[in-house]
Order: sequence, then structure tokens, then C-alpha cells
Amino acid sequence: MRSLRFLPAAAASLLLLAACGGSSAPASSAPPPASSAAPKPASSAPAASSAPASAKPAASSAAASAQPAASASVAPTATTLPVVAADTSTVTLNKIAIPPIAGKTLSADILEIDQQAHLLYLTDRTSGGIDIFDVSTPTAKFVKSVPVPGGGTNGVTIAKNVNKVLAGSNDSTVSIIDINPSSPTVNTVIATLNTGGKKRADETDYDPNTKKMMVANSDDQFVTIIDMDKNTIEKKIDLPGGGIEQPRYNPSDKFMYLTGSGDNVVYQFDMTKDTMVKKFDVVDKCNPNGNAINPTLNIALLDCSSTAQPQHFVIWDLKAGKVASTIENAGSGDAAIYDAKADKFFATAHHYFRGAQMAIVSGAGKFITNVPTDVGSHGVAYDETNNVVYTQDARPNEAALFSFVVPSGSAAAGAAAKPAASAAAKPSA
Repeated sequence: MRSLRFLPAAAASLLLLAACGGSSAPASSAPPPASSAAPKPASSAPAASSAPASAKPAASSAAASAQPAASASVAPTATTLPVVAADTSTVTLNKIAIPPIAGKTLSADILEIDQQAHLLYLTDRTSGGIDIFDVSTPTAKFVKSVPVPGGGTNGVTIAKNVNKVLAGSNDSTVSIIDINPSSPTVNTVIATLNTGGKKRADETDYDPNTKKMMVANSDDQFVTIIDMDKNTIEKKIDLPGGGIEQPRYNPSDKFMYLTGSGDNVVYQFDMTKDTMVKKFDVVDKCNPNGNAINPTLNIALLDCSSTAQPQHFVIWDLKAGKVASTIENAGSGDAAIYDAKADKFFATAHHYFRGAQMAIVSGAGKFITNVPTDVGSHGVAYDETNNVVYTQDARPNEAALFSFVVPSGSAAAGAAAKPAASAAAKPSA
């Protein structure tokens, strides 16, 4: 993921009640230091939450000894420019503390949930590891932090059918964590592999059919294919050009798709042959970061990084290899996910000009609503059991996650996306 660019001190005071960054420039590619974070809202200390404490997971003895994380309610930040009421659902943001880094500023990128085990995995550059939370109830509870070598973690993906998690680190290494609850090495790093780059191993995604993980070496412009069964590097594929971002596997056509934000492209890979098949010019001025796929309809939501007006998302037709429509109710974000059970896309818009938002879009690609968040909230995970969205709280000295229950509806539910221009994307071999 692109790391955050923050406003200078002179601008910070103007936006203390703002989401700080809706109109800021795109983030630079270097990961932020642990002390970097969004400007702190002007609100006083959060009020205590009335949400019940969650039960302790039974997965490991480490989990049993973990102290419950404090939970509090946080008022959503105000926006840089007025929100559109019909586009917005204002909800309470609950705060989930991260005890090992209490009083520090969370620097985090990707978070992902194991829906079966009810565990959330968070990349935590501040602690230098992967934080694990129990999300079996609506109030998440910190379980433990797994130390990971490499100077800070970026991407994280669960490979459920081999009981492993892979994390990409700042020094271009990737680490594999055992998550088999019956294993003596559960929740520890069992392998660390050097991808050979000079910069970070960033975002990742997994093909369960081939049991291979794709790692985007985002600033070195290549991808690394990892055999998650053997814990070995299978291949390096060079992609000369601009920065690359989010790989995402499509179980419908069994291709892996990767966004290239620097060159405004989408790459298609055959994971059985470890080859790049096509490169598509997005044409629309999107410069995609996040990439979320609905395999049933064979469409993807591309979370555009561009701050140019109108800020927007793209609905990408995977079969045709072109833009199907655009959504202008939010934009200029980073991470995006699709959840089949909810049949919704969740897309961050942390640099949106109306303030930082979490956009909710139907599985068919129609805008539903925005939830105001914070400028540091550029990652997203969704808990199917409790209908809760998680994102990071990157405010100074907060060391926490945000969570909220997905709003039941809004005046904008089902709003039609804007049809794409007639220009088709241009594939190349």
C-alpha cells in the first residue's frame, strides 16, 4: 500500500476538525515511520463504550494470557468540505486498543480476517510484527503480537488451506507464520525468505488452487511467487515501469490481477504457469491502488489513488478488460475488499476531498453509502459474523483500531454508477 503523506504543521491547525487529507496529494511510496500519523481530531478523550467484552479465544495459551483491549467510542472526524447527506451514514467508531504499543502511534497497512477462526491479522510497523485480534464478538480483543523480522510489516494474507499467513516486510523479505492451532509452532514465524529486492515486499494475495502467493515488490517493480506448501520462492517476474500495488485472485477465471498505480494499468497473471498474460491500460484517470473482485459477476472495484477531480472509483469488467462504470460518491483511497457473504465492496477513501470515508458499494457495483473515518484509515477488513468493519486508527499516540457496524441502509442505497466512456482499455501481451 502507498504510505500516508501528512499535512505540514501550518495546515494541521486548520483541519483539526477535518479528516485531514481529503484534498492532499497522493501518498509517497516509502512506508511511514512508526511515529507518523494523521493529525489528531480536536475532540476530547473518547467516552467509554458500552459494548460487551469479547470472549477469549481458545486457539493458544498465548491468547488466554492476553489482557482484554480497552474499547471506547470515538466520534467520527468532521470533513474537509461538507459531506453530501444522502451519501453519508454517520456511525460511532469504536476504538480497539493495542496494548503492546500503548501510547504510541500505530503505523499499519493491511489487515485481514480469518472468518472461520474469528481472528484478525494486522500488519503493525510500530511493533514490528503481526497483531492478532479475537473478533468472535462485535468488540474485538487483542490476543498477541507475533514478532516478524524485516523492519516492519506491510502486506498480510491468510493461506487457509495450508494453515499459514504470509507477511511482507520493509527489507524485501517475506515471513511465513504457522496458524495451525494444533501445531507446536502456532503463531510463530516458521520461514523467512528474501525476495531479492532493495525495498519493501508489499501487498500479497493467495491462489488456493495452486497454493501460491503473489507478493508485490511495489517499489522494485517486480512480483514474487511463493509456494506456500513448500515455503519456497518459485519465480520472480519483472514489471518495468511505475509502482505496483494490490494483487487479487479471481476464483472465477483463476487469474491473479494486479493494479499498477504508477502506470495506470491492470496486470493479469496465470498462476499455474507463473507468467504475466496481459497488461491493460485503464484509460480512465484512476491510477488504481486497491483491487477487490466479485467473482460471480467478474467485476472488480479499483480504488483510485488520483486526487484529481472528480475523485472516484472504477468498476472494472474483468472479462472485457475495460472500465464498466465509475463511482463519484467517494475516491482517492487505498485498500478495497469484496465480501461474498455480505455481497458488498468496502473501499477506503482516506484522501477524499469531502473528508476521509469508508465507502460501501453493492456487489453489483452500485454506491450505497459512506462512513466518515480518519485520514489514516487506509486499510479495511470485514467480519462476516458480526457485520463489523475494521480499519486503522493512525492518530498520534492512540495505538488502536477503529471498528463500526455496517449501517443497515441509506438514502443513497443502490445509487447507479456512472457509465464508462466508450473508450476501451488497451491490452498488450
